[in-house]
Amino acid sequence: MVISTEELKKMIDENSNYILIDVRRDEELKHGMIPTAKHLILDDFQEAFDLSEEDFKEKYGFDKPKTILGSVDSEPILIIVHCRSGSRSDMAANYLRNKGYNVRNYQGSVKAWSEIDDNVNMY
Repeated sequence: MVISTEELKKMIDENSNYILIDVRRDEELKHGMIPTAKHLILDDFQEAFDLSEEDFKEKYGFDKPKTILGSVDSEPILIIVHCRSGSRSDMAANYLRNKGYNVRNYQGSVKAWSEIDDNVNMY
């Protein structure tokens, strides 16, 4: 499943309940980040999502999302992943989906977001 620029912007503007994860490499962040994004590079996904909730939060600075099965008492939070152009985030989305997370890929990624936000530059 994918999410459009319009849908993501609306979620950001309305402060919806989601986690936006930027899977780009550290050196790519100098081009700007989409508002509310958390950073976790794709190469670290397997290690990161195998961590305990406590260790995940300590290392990455945000709560580890619960899987669909881990959210019995509430709706699992939506994870949105993005990168520069959508291909790495597609891999991240597939990985998370296979692990049981509620996830969508922002295929437009930085390329599309840079068209509506002067703080994010395409490269």
